[in-house]
Amino acid sequence: MFKDKGMQRTNPNLEWRTKQQRRIVTATCSFAFLVKLVLFTVLAAGIGWSQSVNATMTLYKDGFALLKQPVAWRVPAGKSTVKYNRLPAGLFVDSPFLNLKGTRILSQRLDNNVFSGDQYFKGKLGEVVEVKIRGEKPQTGILLDYTPATITIQKKNTVKNILRERIDYIAVKDELKSPQFAPVLMWKISSSKARKAKGELIYLSGGFDWNAVYRMILDAPSRTAELIPEAYIANKSNLDFSDLKLQLVEGNLRRAGRRPAVSPVERYMSRMKVGETETAAQVPIREVLGDYHIYSLAERVSLKANESMTVRLYEPRKITYEKTYLFENSERSQREEPLVVEIKFANTEENNLNIPLPGGKVELYQSTKDGTIEFSGEDLLKQIPKGETAILIAGRAFDVIGKRKVINYDRLRKSEEASIEITVKNTKDEEIQVRVIEHISGDWVIRDASTMYIKEDASTIYYPLTIPAGETQLITYTYRKQWD
Repeated sequence: MFKDKGMQRTNPNLEWRTKQQRRIVTATCSFAFLVKLVLFTVLAAGIGWSQSVNATMTLYKDGFALLKQPVAWRVPAGKSTVKYNRLPAGLFVDSPFLNLKGTRILSQRLDNNVFSGDQYFKGKLGEVVEVKIRGEKPQTGILLDYTPATITIQKKNTVKNILRERIDYIAVKDELKSPQFAPVLMWKISSSKARKAKGELIYLSGGFDWNAVYRMILDAPSRTAELIPEAYIANKSNLDFSDLKLQLVEGNLRRAGRRPAVSPVERYMSRMKVGETETAAQVPIREVLGDYHIYSLAERVSLKANESMTVRLYEPRKITYEKTYLFENSERSQREEPLVVEIKFANTEENNLNIPLPGGKVELYQSTKDGTIEFSGEDLLKQIPKGETAILIAGRAFDVIGKRKVINYDRLRKSEEASIEITVKNTKDEEIQVRVIEHISGDWVIRDASTMYIKEDASTIYYPLTIPAGETQLITYTYRKQWD
């Protein structure tokens, strides 16, 4: 922890009580705590009243957001300077621009000289410091090196290298004058007369994300489900927002010189580190934004730093679904295993949907006879436009087992032939639908198939099966490949 000697705070703004006192600036090597000051920016033209209130945030699925922040300053006639410092740490430094009515923007400058304990102490090499090692008395020496892992000090007849994790604090006598704790944007402007200039600061910043999360509650006997589409919104920045208007964009935008968007899995895993979640029942208003869809929350919200919230994208929908068990193999593979469970539903008007479904995570639940629900798997859903079909993998079935054997295999110089035997056993007390998928590469033909098959593409066939409760179905066939 910081150890302040002579440093006092008088109010929540953490201002210094007196500038005449000498201070000892200290920092822990584990970065457990940093002093944060709320700096009030006194402008050449007056006082800047704008803060992170009444902003509009448009969230994209690439981990960034567009911020539109209302601002207002009293400016004199002629040239003056205005400043703004309520900016998130993830600011894209080349993105900010200011629209200020009744004025002309002459230049824009970003001062990103934010106080850093590491940089500060690296600048104190060669000076006398006080170091407190855990379990020992404080000692002084000349600071020779300062790294993320160790510090090195020279004592009277000794050079000592100390692990940072063993240090309670390191201190140096100094008096910091107006340290800067946030980036500051500054504009030189020109106004024809004194006025209250109002406008909008627009910028892009990382540290924000959203993703669709669906809850799908399955009713097995009726093959119906309740689909609850929601949006998970995360503020992973260091900035609080109040009275915020939120908009969510579905679609990955191209940004010049930027890395491709992270996968839905990476986004989901990273967002789990965000703080507590608030659930809101409001349903956003959906509009088309060029080639994308935008969802606007009907009410303004507050969203603190490291806070997340969940809102409904659409009202819950009652839909029908299909369940199929999959057994997928290729050529000479042999195995015995439970079958994969596939859940499929149509995004159509007939199925009470026909709405754009953003990509995201689907949590599957099974309703029980006593009215409760139990978790039964989850999968990632790609974007599903109107009229398309959503396909989910729920896991593997305990009571449906597939076994595949290669009964015979012959390979010659210009051909090969294999005879395959597949059994699927249904020990459930209900009839099931099964799709046995076979992948065969090259130039092939199927001979002596015991069951009708469908050719899906140049390297895939499948056998659609209906297996009654408690029964087993056998498939045999031979494939032959030839080459020059």
